[in-house]
Amino acid sequence: MRQECIDTIEASTAPQLSWGQWAKAGVRMVKTDVLQLLKLLVTWQERSRQRRHMLSLSNETLKDVGLSRADIEGEAQKPFWQA
Repeated sequence: MRQECIDTIEASTAPQLSWGQWAKAGVRMVKTDVLQLLKLLVTWQERSRQRRHMLSLSNETLKDVGLSRADIEGEAQKPFWQA
């Protein structure tokens, strides 16, 4: 089946990329992946910071925003990668 698919591609209509074009495309893909990874790491760091901050809030402040100490402790127990 695969060979049949390959045989149907016209060599004259398939784009012919140079090695330089392939390399540039590869660099773009890696750059995109690295940027996505960095964004994820920043998200995790911010989530962890916010959870630590919530633990430091007073019971009165938590009551003002409609949360209990148990709510906050449950949230703080989650791993940083879990939303």
